[in-house]
Amino acid sequence: MRSVIELQTILNNQQLIECYTQEEDKLFIHCPTKTEINRHLIITLNPQEFHYEIKNDHHKAKKNVYNFYAQHFPQKIISVKIAFGERIIAINLEHGTLFILIRGNKTNCIYKKMDEQLLAFKKVENDWIEKFKAELANTVFVDKEHSIIETIGNIDTIDKLKSLPFISKELIQNVSSDAYFVVSSLLKLINEIIYGKIAVGINNSTEELIFKPLTMLNENENINVELFDSYLDAISKYFLLKNKTYKRKISTDGVKKYLEREIERISNKLNILKARIEHGSKEKLYREYGNHLLINIKQLRKGMKDFTVKIPATEELFIIKLNPKLSAQLNIDNYFDKSRAEKIEYDKSISMHDELKLKYEKLIQLRDKLLQDLTNEEISSIQKELKLNPSASKMNDQIEKLPYRHYIIQNKYHVFVGRNSKSNDLLTTKYAKQNDYWFHARSTSGSHIILRVENTKESIPRAILNKVASIAAFYSKSKTSKLAPVTYTLKKYVVKNKRHEPGQVSVTKEKVLLVPPEIPLDCILHDQ
Repeated sequence: MRSVIELQTILNNQQLIECYTQEEDKLFIHCPTKTEINRHLIITLNPQEFHYEIKNDHHKAKKNVYNFYAQHFPQKIISVKIAFGERIIAINLEHGTLFILIRGNKTNCIYKKMDEQLLAFKKVENDWIEKFKAELANTVFVDKEHSIIETIGNIDTIDKLKSLPFISKELIQNVSSDAYFVVSSLLKLINEIIYGKIAVGINNSTEELIFKPLTMLNENENINVELFDSYLDAISKYFLLKNKTYKRKISTDGVKKYLEREIERISNKLNILKARIEHGSKEKLYREYGNHLLINIKQLRKGMKDFTVKIPATEELFIIKLNPKLSAQLNIDNYFDKSRAEKIEYDKSISMHDELKLKYEKLIQLRDKLLQDLTNEEISSIQKELKLNPSASKMNDQIEKLPYRHYIIQNKYHVFVGRNSKSNDLLTTKYAKQNDYWFHARSTSGSHIILRVENTKESIPRAILNKVASIAAFYSKSKTSKLAPVTYTLKKYVVKNKRHEPGQVSVTKEKVLLVPPEIPLDCILHDQ
C-alpha cells in the first residue's frame, strides 16, 4: 500500500508514452514530466528480486529493444490502485489498465484493453488468461489505506486477524499478545509501516540484509542501517545493497575455491618433489656405471642384458643393466647421458621445490586473510594478485573443472582423463592427436585416457605406458581389482562413427597391459 500511495503521487495524471524491454525480465515504462523527460518506472519481474523503481534519467537503448503494447500508447494515467488482500497493482489508463502481478514464478505484467482482451508481458499458459479474467471480476481495488485500517478495526479476535490475507506472522509477532490490545497495537504498527521511516542495511553479525520499519528493529542487534522516508528510495537502496553483497559473496567464494584447489595441487607437487629430493641424485651412480662399462668395453657385446662388475678393493659385485638392442658404446653413452640428465633433473627439482614452497606459503596467507571481514577493494586486490578476472561469471568459469582431468608423470608426460561419456568423445575425437597413445580398461566401462606424444621420434618408456594404464584402470569399474587388463593403441587406430553410443569407439591394433588400478606416486594432478 505504501508503494502504491507513492506511485499515485508520481504517476497520477501523467502520460504513459511507451512500454518496452531491453533487459531480461525488466519492463521499462516511459512516463516523463516537463522537467524530467527521461523519467521511467522500471519493473523487475525476476521472482527472486521483484521490485519497481523510478529513474528520473533513464535512456532507452539503441538496439535490442522490444516494444510492448506499442499500438496502445501513449495514454494518460488516471489512477494507481492495489487489489484488496492481493498483490496486484493496477495502473488505470484512459483506454485500459496495466496490471502488475507479484506472484513468485507467476510474476508478470498484463495489459487489459477496454474490450477485455489481455496481453501478457511474460508468456503464460493458454488457459491462464481466462482464469485471470475471472479473478479480476471478483477483485476489489483500493487507492488508500483506509480500507485496510477499517477492516482491522472491525476484528474482535486474534484468530480472525490471522485469517486476513495481508497480515503476516511477523506483524502478529511484533504486536501485543494480549487480545484486548492486539488490534490497537497492530493499527499503530501498520500506520508506522505506511508512514514511518524505513531502515535499510545489514546485520553485521549474520550478514543478513535488513528492510523493515524503524520501529521493528531490534536494538540489541549489531546492525548498520540507513533511514528513508520514501519506499521507492528505500527499495532501490535495498537491491543496490543486495547486488553488492551478492557480488561480494560470489567473489569471495570464488577466490576461496580457487585458493583451495591451488593449495591442494601445489601441496601434492611439493610432497612428490620432497620425496624425489630426499631419495637423492643418481648422477654419481650412473657416471660410475658408465666408467665401469668403459673400462670393460672389450667384454661387452650387443645382445647382453646386464654386465657384472667386481670392485677390487672390496670384492663387491654389482650388476649393471644393459639394453640388448644397443651396442657397447651406445650403452656406455646412455649411462653418461643419464648421469647428466639426472643432475639437471635433480637440480631442477630443488629449484622447483623452493619456488613452489614460496608460492604455497603465499596462498596460505591469502586464504587466512579471506577469513577476515574484507572490503570489496581488498577482495579485488587479492583477485588481481591471483590474476583472476573480477567478473563473477568469468571467475566462476576459471575455477570450473576442466573438460578432462590432467595429470603429469615425472614432470614430463602429460596424461588426459575423460570425465564422462561426452568428455570421452571430445577427448578422443577432438583433442587427441593421431600419434598420441589411447588407453581404456578392457571389457568394462571407464574413462578414455590420452597420453600426449610430443616427439614422435622419441619412444615412450614401457614404465610410463604401465603407469598410464594404471590410471585407466583406476578410472574404470575395475578400480577395486588387484590387477586389471587395459587396452592401449595409437589414437589413429581408434574410430568413432554414427552407430556408436556416447563414449563408445572401435579399436584396432590394440595391445593389452595387466596393471594395478592406481594413481602412481610420481603422477601429479594438474587440473588448473
